[in-house]
Amino acid sequence: MNPYEDLRPRRRNPATAALLGCAFLAVLDGTVVGTALPRIVRQIGGSGTWYVWLVTAYLLTSSVSVPVYGRFSDLYGRRRLLLGGLAVFLVGSTACALAATMPVLLASRAVQGLGAGALLTLGMALIRDLHPPSRPQGLIRMQTALATMMVLGMVGGPILGGLLADHAGWRWAFWLNLPFGLVAWLLIALLLPGHRPAAAPSGRLDAAGILLLTSGLGLVLIGLSLKGNTADGRWSDPAVGGCLLGGLTLLALLVPVERRAAVPVLPLRLFHDRTYSALLAAGLLFQVAAMPVGILLPLYFQQQRDYSATASGLLLLPLLIGMTVGNRLTAAAVTRGRQVRSVLLTGAALLTAGTAGLLALGSSTPLPLTSVLLLTVGLGTGPAMGGLTIATQSCVPPADMGTATAGSALAKQIGGAFGLACAQSLLARSDTAVGPTIAWTGVPAGLLAAGALLLVRDLTLATPNRPLSEGSPRPTGQKGRV
Repeated sequence: MNPYEDLRPRRRNPATAALLGCAFLAVLDGTVVGTALPRIVRQIGGSGTWYVWLVTAYLLTSSVSVPVYGRFSDLYGRRRLLLGGLAVFLVGSTACALAATMPVLLASRAVQGLGAGALLTLGMALIRDLHPPSRPQGLIRMQTALATMMVLGMVGGPILGGLLADHAGWRWAFWLNLPFGLVAWLLIALLLPGHRPAAAPSGRLDAAGILLLTSGLGLVLIGLSLKGNTADGRWSDPAVGGCLLGGLTLLALLVPVERRAAVPVLPLRLFHDRTYSALLAAGLLFQVAAMPVGILLPLYFQQQRDYSATASGLLLLPLLIGMTVGNRLTAAAVTRGRQVRSVLLTGAALLTAGTAGLLALGSSTPLPLTSVLLLTVGLGTGPAMGGLTIATQSCVPPADMGTATAGSALAKQIGGAFGLACAQSLLARSDTAVGPTIAWTGVPAGLLAAGALLLVRDLTLATPNRPLSEGSPRPTGQKGRV
């Protein structure tokens, strides 16, 4: 029996709010240092090369831990893993706030990211557990709320970071995690019942698979980060090429290991489904296009337009508005019976058009035009947030839902790292400005995302007034029409 199905609203609603808060904190802390980076480097030392590493340290550990959290949650339950991950996140946040040197801050960011890997992945999976397909309207509503929290964290992070850097001190970006995180921890511990799958795994722990997966992903992400910091932008740089080649080799060795594992950490059978694989690819490519916008635009506003950290964050508001509106329109289209694929394709088209428009961005570009372009990028990114998550969770069996959720989150994180590495490499060239950098990264990624979405089966999700049609893909993993 699933204890979540009969959970009373007085427990379900506060627990859901705590899970949304966990997702918000995880995304927020990935972006909050963006506008505060110049102030941080100036106060505790370092050079401009620390810009990417302070973001990457968090991204690296949160990414490599995501598939492990997701798979273990399917096998052993989600509640304890989430509570443990939230505790690690709060310890890392405290260490970041107290850091006096750049190496200590980097190490603390890595610890913080290790806990954050659980917050977003398991928070998303538990929200789906609390609002299953048997409550489709609640599912759509909660996925919309989750995507809104992610938008607020992604775009609100630079705004909050700028405000704190200018008026309270950058350390408050980490101190503020403690009260909100502790409240969320208590609500989850007190209100959310423990639940383990009915059938416990019978095989041994896939230690070799975990080691190969985390090591391979870690080397790939380090290689991408080094690529962004390489002045000449060469993929053939020994450090860059060595990390990427080593990481890809370990991931290739993972395939035969997982085929033989009794309880694999990465079930390869999920990738046999064309829709699942295409959705992961589309999520990765959406982030390749979107990540440089949120990270590099604050630097453009501060360095080329001489705005303060607070103002540069506020100037990103059109991006936030576009993401929120785009996500909401996606949810409305889904509930009215529109095909998920067509909605996501519209998002890819808008994202491509918006990043292409930034090609002309310069020191004298009118702010209203910049705002329109940011709004277009946001409208294009919004559908990929809630829409991709719902589609990914709906095309696999319920027993693999945590793994599928983790796969979707991991693909987006790798896409963000790859996009940032490519953009940083282009930006390092003396003749490339922020606008063209974003355009040359975003346009190809947007077009490739559209190509990946063309391989997705037309998913039509159930709503209160319309059950799944005959032949449509079902949450049990059955294949639908092509």
